[in-house]
Amino acid sequence: MKRQLLIIVSVCICAASPLWAVINPKLQPSHLAGRYVCVVACSVTAIDSKARTALLKLDGVSKGNFTAKQITLRVQGEQLADAILSLSKGQRIVAYVGKTRARHENDILYYIGRGVWYLATMIDGQGNWQILSNADIGVDPSSSEIMFGTFNGEPASLWEMMQDTAGGVAYFPAVPLERFSAKAIASLDKPLRGVAIYDVNGDGRCDLLACCAAGNRLFIQDEQGAFADKTDAFGLTGTKSVSCSLADADADGDADLLLDGVLYRQAGGKFTRSSDVPAPAGCLSAAFVELNGDGYPDVVASFVDEGLSLYVNPGKGGGAFADKTEDAGLTDEANGEGLTGYFEACDWDVDGRTDLIYLAGPGYLLWQDAGGVFESAEIGDPDKGLSGGTAAFGTIVRPSMPSAYLVAGDHKMLVCEDGGSLADVIGSGNEIQDPVAGLMMAVAEDFNADGTVDLYAASRMKGISSFYVANRGYASFMMSEKYKGGKVFPPAVYNQPAWGLATGDVNNDGAVDMLVGGLNGKLSLLINETLTDRPKQAEVSTTNDIRKQIQTRIVTVRPAAGKGVLGSRLTLIDDKGKAVTHRWIGTNIGVGCCGPAQFTLAVREPGSYTLRLRLSDGTVREQALTIDEKTPRHQAVTIK
Repeated sequence: MKRQLLIIVSVCICAASPLWAVINPKLQPSHLAGRYVCVVACSVTAIDSKARTALLKLDGVSKGNFTAKQITLRVQGEQLADAILSLSKGQRIVAYVGKTRARHENDILYYIGRGVWYLATMIDGQGNWQILSNADIGVDPSSSEIMFGTFNGEPASLWEMMQDTAGGVAYFPAVPLERFSAKAIASLDKPLRGVAIYDVNGDGRCDLLACCAAGNRLFIQDEQGAFADKTDAFGLTGTKSVSCSLADADADGDADLLLDGVLYRQAGGKFTRSSDVPAPAGCLSAAFVELNGDGYPDVVASFVDEGLSLYVNPGKGGGAFADKTEDAGLTDEANGEGLTGYFEACDWDVDGRTDLIYLAGPGYLLWQDAGGVFESAEIGDPDKGLSGGTAAFGTIVRPSMPSAYLVAGDHKMLVCEDGGSLADVIGSGNEIQDPVAGLMMAVAEDFNADGTVDLYAASRMKGISSFYVANRGYASFMMSEKYKGGKVFPPAVYNQPAWGLATGDVNNDGAVDMLVGGLNGKLSLLINETLTDRPKQAEVSTTNDIRKQIQTRIVTVRPAAGKGVLGSRLTLIDDKGKAVTHRWIGTNIGVGCCGPAQFTLAVREPGSYTLRLRLSDGTVREQALTIDEKTPRHQAVTIK
């Protein structure tokens, strides 16, 4: 029944919304909480359109002594009538009541959502409010004083932040935190396609792979961090492909390779082509994806004008993969049969079964049921379509709930589950809604090492830069390059058309790096310098957000098992048994890319935690984790 309720809910943006509003570090919700005596949450219980009044019910108080249980909100005259008429029953409102400054004790600033803030005043006590004006009327939309730039997400997210502020755990950075340097790996004669970061030879260091029509290239990392071309040594000379994927397909301890649906098994440090995956010609992309719960990587492939195909691993002992496309329901038109598009692996409902996001036609979320059959929910508008784009999956909108970032040219969506429906919340996420063009490959990763999942999308169009937004938490995002143009990502990489992206901690310092396959043939490694720049300890003048970053600890978690690693899930659980966040191995597939078989997790708050690893065969293993001032900034943990 739950799946039948999954439909897209459009989120409207107020026509007057200033999309280019600038974030002001000195005018954040935490500052507002400090300027007012009370911070409260209310909900609309009744609206009298004739009398131009609304009744509000007090839902909670995060600061101060607010005793009124019901509030009457009113306007005078017709000029502000819409401030009442635009409300709806049940709508949440967050209000800052009574400034701490003398003669401003009756001042009110309240937020109704969609970036709309109002000024009001108390008349005859806490329970009577009169609206004075829209807070942004007369303010330059590009000014840092615009309230739309302070917060324009959902009121529920703002209220969550205010409760966290009262509890001392709020974190909402207002300045860019990250910085990357660039390392040139190779320059090939033709455009690069899929790329991978993976420990190919099992020495504990990440290696690099690039797909190209001029010939695929494999670069092995040595102890000094240098990369040597070992394409020939590993038997890959002469291979050409548009996509790549790596996993231990037969659980023998060696990484195996998938190139456009063709399986290359590794033995003795060399890859040998096999015919075990019966993938026909016309492959758009293919990836190892564990689907049937036995812990052995299966293969999903996308074909031009043919939709998706599934080939199931025979398991222990190896051998031919079985074509289970029809059995899985992927030959159904409702699941995208006959279309062309890229796909992403995900565990949307965190039930341990891998689902798929298929970016073809309107876009499909393909749920896998207990019998291994997929059923679909359409994601986008069929008239616009999502073909030619990719999806990135993770805990993007909420720390413990999955969501997906979808990009296709100048169209993008941020999809999460809301009340049993799929909702596109990109219109209420601050600067993530800034206009874009030519986007192709998207990845979701914690690039600034603060515990929230950020978003990066590469543009394939010449003269159009990539698009990166840092996740500030509370479903709000910052376009870091707007404030530090050219100082976050090297322009030579960020501003060049790219196709493939792969993410992973290449140099084992705890910060996630990114491999970029350029359409100019240049293979570039973006090295994450964020932790290098981060202060070691706080000073008296250090802001709260920087203090939170300083106390953050990074944990690299490596599963020891050979079976069940691909598709495994790591959950961070607090001392009350609550899931704080999740991470997965085998996502960020995009246009045929691959990341390493390890987790990189930033933990912001001190405390006692449990790392719970669920392997894709259902095996669960746990390990205790303590985070305090004595914990090293970065540590590696192997869960056996």
